Amino acid sequence: MVKALYLHIPFCSQKCPYCDFVSFVEAPLDHRAYLELLLRELELYRDFEILPESLYFGGGTPSLIKPELYAWFFKELSKRIDLSHVEEASLEINPEDYSLEDFSKLRDTGINRVSIGVQSLREEGLRALGRKHTVKRAVETVENAHRAGFENINIDLIFGYEGQTAEELKEELERALELPIKHLSLYLLTPYEDTQFGHLYERGLLKLPSEDSIADMYELACELLEGAGFYHYEVSNFALEGFQCRHNLAYWSHEEFLGLGVSAWSFINKVRFGNTRNIRLYARKVLEGKKPVEYEEVLEGKELLYDYLFTALRTSRGVPKELLRGLEPELYEFFEEKGGRLALNRRGMLLINEVLLRLKKAILL
Repeated sequence: MVKALYLHIPFCSQKCPYCDFVSFVEAPLDHRAYLELLLRELELYRDFEILPESLYFGGGTPSLIKPELYAWFFKELSKRIDLSHVEEASLEINPEDYSLEDFSKLRDTGINRVSIGVQSLREEGLRALGRKHTVKRAVETVENAHRAGFENINIDLIFGYEGQTAEELKEELERALELPIKHLSLYLLTPYEDTQFGHLYERGLLKLPSEDSIADMYELACELLEGAGFYHYEVSNFALEGFQCRHNLAYWSHEEFLGLGVSAWSFINKVRFGNTRNIRLYARKVLEGKKPVEYEEVLEGKELLYDYLFTALRTSRGVPKELLRGLEPELYEFFEEKGGRLALNRRGMLLINEVLLRLKKAILL
């Protein structure tokens, strides 16, 4: 049964230099037309049992769509699937988009969790990351969301940008903890190859902190946030008790989920499948009554095992100990045992990509 529903909103006012998600500054569709496509795509999956407990509007920039349109969308969505079991409905928001009035209207739509793309609480950090909002605006946005009645508020921060020091990260996190938030996502800046930062990094024009500096920053962040009562429940995510992101936990627990929209991914019946990244092709396929799937992989045996490890090892809960028996001894230094389960320790979380690569070779080759 599908209990998690993801909806990709690909609109953006600008393309951030670090972002590798599918988004469009000038999309060939208006907002309502695109939301109508999401509803029509959902109808193509009538053969699946869909009873969502979580909804997640990601992007792109979902907050470019105003609350009034989301109110219409929820009304139409409820005609197609039962939303009575939804406990968490998240929307990603850019600080420059929503006012206090917008947040008040959003509360009435069915959204009960907001994730605000603060990214940095230093003006120098925002400029280094190519963001156009200010620290003042970011803080006001978080406070407006809380004032409008949102209790479950996440902010995103990025660390490891050019010129950043551990002391500066400490200042940002201390300021973040003064805000009315229940969840904090802390992402390491990665210069993905198809991004502006990726191109600059490849040419030696982007100077990022050293690996030792990154390790020191990560250690500092974990200690500071955990000391403030934020449970480190996933590689990049920290939450006060009871405010872990239910939707993302579905991914990491290997539960079934359906993704709607251009470039969205799904996992159902041991099959991972992804939609086309071409928005015109996506629209044409949906309007023709065809699923806009571009990639599909049936997972069985060792491939299914590795897929589970790939997701579950991101969490502090880890995996049953017996699944990791017989691995090379050197790998165990990245793990800690918790009640019959093995989870990555702090060093393992920092080096998770390396650990997963070595696991993949051990399991699949």
